[in-house]
Amino acid sequence: MASTQPGADAHIEPLTHSDYSDGDSGYDEKTLSTASLRSSIYQYEKENGRLYHAFKAGKYMLPNDEAEQERMDIHHHALNVALGDRLFFAPLENPSSVVDIGTGTGAWAIDVADAFPSAYVLGTDLSPIQPTYVPTNLEFQVADMDDPWDMDNRFDLVHSRNLHFNVKSWPKFYEETFRSLRPGGWVENLEFDLEFASDDNSLPANGPSVKWCHLMNEGFTKLGTDGRLYPDRMKQQMTEAGFINTQVIPVKMPIGAWPKDKKLREGGRWFLVGILEGISGLSVRLFTQVLGWTMEEMELLLMEARNEMKQKKIHSYCPYYAVLGQKPPEPKDHS
Repeated sequence: MASTQPGADAHIEPLTHSDYSDGDSGYDEKTLSTASLRSSIYQYEKENGRLYHAFKAGKYMLPNDEAEQERMDIHHHALNVALGDRLFFAPLENPSSVVDIGTGTGAWAIDVADAFPSAYVLGTDLSPIQPTYVPTNLEFQVADMDDPWDMDNRFDLVHSRNLHFNVKSWPKFYEETFRSLRPGGWVENLEFDLEFASDDNSLPANGPSVKWCHLMNEGFTKLGTDGRLYPDRMKQQMTEAGFINTQVIPVKMPIGAWPKDKKLREGGRWFLVGILEGISGLSVRLFTQVLGWTMEEMELLLMEARNEMKQKKIHSYCPYYAVLGQKPPEPKDHS
């Protein structure tokens, strides 16, 4: 299954020098002109020029201001392009109820609500930053995933994407998920490992991009979470929670427009845009509050990392993994 997916765990063929046109750049300023409808924002904390959510203030290390929302939407689009608009890997043809935990701007939930108009779709998040005008079958709620969910036997699919920075305990997450799913329902976590890589060793092991990853992971470790992702361990934790048919599907998300494959190249272009524009917001709280860096020290490293990421001779990617499991179906009545 994994080998047939765009960006799966196989070598991604890069463009050769002759494939490039003079106008083809991995980072185009024009691609930043995206537009979206968003609801009015309630209350925020302001630090270092960035806004952070007010609900359970300080729990989430990333901002939720307009710039961060733009980054989330860009990376959602990048994943959609690279995955061929596949919304989930779980073998569900027509789910009737779906919940997106940590929905962010709600982009994925909106896409699912549009794709399955007869389904009820719920998106939950700490921040009420989702659009006002959404499909009628979609609802957003402010909620903390660490609190009891109180949604027993309700959903066909429990989904998360880019959530693992905020998961204190995957076993607890899977316990809540198991209770929330109907028999036969699926859980799917599409999460990334904050450890950029390259198959051809074109990414310098001691360069600024790798250094940034290591420092981010160090900061998250000090907070009691982990920037690194361990999909096989997550799969085992699903099994221990009672799930069956567990599996891990690896996906390589290119950083930049270097792949020869058209979809991966376009997805990588957008992914790079999101990193270049969002890396400061991703870093500022961890670097200044946890690691003790000054803003000037941080921005110097980020400038070096941005410059490295824009080099098309570097064929780097961000490892993603879809981790899936199924709640056992109800036994068939043979009477």
